[in-house]
Amino acid sequence: MTKNSDMTFIDHLEALRWALIRSICLIGLVMFGSFVYSNVIQDFIMQPLYDLNLKNFTLQDLKITSPFVVKVIIAVFTSIIISFPYFIFELLNFIYPAISKISKLYLFFIFILSILFFYTGCTFGYFFLFPNTISFFVGLVDNSVEFNPERLNYVFYSFWLIIVSGFIYQLPIISLILTKLGIINYEFLKQMRSIALIIFLVFGAIISPPDPLSQLFIAVPLYFLYELGIVISYFFRVEK
Repeated sequence: MTKNSDMTFIDHLEALRWALIRSICLIGLVMFGSFVYSNVIQDFIMQPLYDLNLKNFTLQDLKITSPFVVKVIIAVFTSIIISFPYFIFELLNFIYPAISKISKLYLFFIFILSILFFYTGCTFGYFFLFPNTISFFVGLVDNSVEFNPERLNYVFYSFWLIIVSGFIYQLPIISLILTKLGIINYEFLKQMRSIALIIFLVFGAIISPPDPLSQLFIAVPLYFLYELGIVISYFFRVEK
């Protein structure tokens, strides 16, 4: 990270421009590699569906352009997941020169935690949230109906759940940042516990199948992260 703290406005714009250029180049490189190996990535995404051991089902493409669109979706979402640490690095690197030395230590702490929580969320989404939602939807299929899900819909839905889970797990990081900015404090978070729980239950009902188990699979980890955010907010509180 640059150590120059005497940058002009033009210097900041130039730094931002190069950060965007580097990010775009990385996205393009990762997308290209993901596009080439899209079949391998697709098999990984399909595994929760294969584990259900369904009989007489095939994935289908409804449009002539669907095979290409599926590869593009896989490439885009995979690039987001893989490139996330670099995005955070570029963001923090951009604000690094304008903060104090002690804040730079917090910045490094935020960088490590953000990556850790993001991939923890993605892992939770793939191994717990995603299989349970798929199992629920498949369980609604009538035995008299031939089950042929659309591949495009399945791939998009699976990646969407995984990435949303990853970003949801940034909740403690958001608490830390807002605390250091003086926008919130741990007393406020404690007072909002009951409201937060209701919000998490509603959110879980929206993005999960309409059954209590799947709703709890989302709401309980979210509430745990909220409590963790309170602890982090307490230890990193701004002293008056």
